[in-house]
Amino acid sequence: MNSIEYEGFDHVWKYSVPWLYYLVALYVSLPLVAYKIFPYLFHRKRTGKKSILIFVLGDIGHSPRMCYHALSFSKLDYIVNLCGYLETRPSNEILDDVNIDIVPIKIVKNSGGLPYLLFAIRKVLIQFQQLSSIIWNNDSDYIMIQNPPCIPILFIIILYKIFINRQVKIIIDWHNLNYTILNLKFQNLKHPLVQFVKYYESFLGKFANLNLTVTKKMKEFLVDEFDFKKNKIVVLYDRPGKQFQPGKRIKHEIFEDIPKDYKILISSTSFTPDEDFNILLNALKQYEKENTPPIFLIVTGKGPLRQKFIETVESLKFSKKIIIKNVWLSSEDYPKILASGDLGVSLHTSSSGIDLPMKIVDFFGCGLPVISLKFSAIDELVKDKVNGLVVEPVEY
Repeated sequence: MNSIEYEGFDHVWKYSVPWLYYLVALYVSLPLVAYKIFPYLFHRKRTGKKSILIFVLGDIGHSPRMCYHALSFSKLDYIVNLCGYLETRPSNEILDDVNIDIVPIKIVKNSGGLPYLLFAIRKVLIQFQQLSSIIWNNDSDYIMIQNPPCIPILFIIILYKIFINRQVKIIIDWHNLNYTILNLKFQNLKHPLVQFVKYYESFLGKFANLNLTVTKKMKEFLVDEFDFKKNKIVVLYDRPGKQFQPGKRIKHEIFEDIPKDYKILISSTSFTPDEDFNILLNALKQYEKENTPPIFLIVTGKGPLRQKFIETVESLKFSKKIIIKNVWLSSEDYPKILASGDLGVSLHTSSSGIDLPMKIVDFFGCGLPVISLKFSAIDELVKDKVNGLVVEPVEY
């Protein structure tokens, strides 16, 4: 029997050493390629005007703060790409501005009736593709997003900054907090999804070059709870647009068959769980019994709880003394209707307690006094018995 001499792996190593060296060298160089070379390969250098991408993962026509940002940058002679949903027609001021281009984002609807989690995953995947394409095709000096929502847009722009364009500056405009809004659904701050979203926005938010907040309390929260740097946060209070001016009752179809002696109350809403209209409706039911002037309540807006609101109004069977209409107004008609009112009503209680409702700013612009429910940050806008009344929420 012939024996086979064992040679070990020396002969294998002898002929494979060059290839192993190449593989090791390639592996070690991957971070260098990703962080240093990719940006130079893909980043398109531009000349001329500075530019900014502004993302609104909502209806552009009903996102006044972000539209004001777009107009402000336009006045500074920036090229502005305003990206968002086109559910309603944006204002003429936006449409007519030569520096502003509107980039539509397709709305992802749950037409198939998927469970919440499955639909959320599907929506994120579809938006990931859409938003990545927009960013890739619109190379900009700055990218601004509103928060909420920041899923998946914040993650996308951070990847873009790291791997493609190191020079881009990220701005986050903090309107509220993602995780507290999600918690309206779960009512459990320890829920895994709520915890994940909180970590997502607190961790990724630190990559921003600048954070804008609508209140001082929100700035304090970002510093104390999310460990943001103070010098990267600026409080930028909302102010009414120039279209919001005091005026008189106008001729409009909404006022047909409404006698002129009716006092006009106005409330704007997205019909979300952080606004309980039962408080107002039950108060009007009590008001109906008193020797008081008749009221016409105009509720503008639409949202998930709109149908429930309509059903509640019908069930309360108000007399002719209380007339209630829900309307969806154009961006041109909205300030005119507000200016026709006698009193603005805000039922916003805030999921976080540290944001402020834009509608109150609009009310003030039109000269309306305001009744607002009390929450943590409201005193930064409504001064009780000075420019309005602040009342404690009452459960019925």
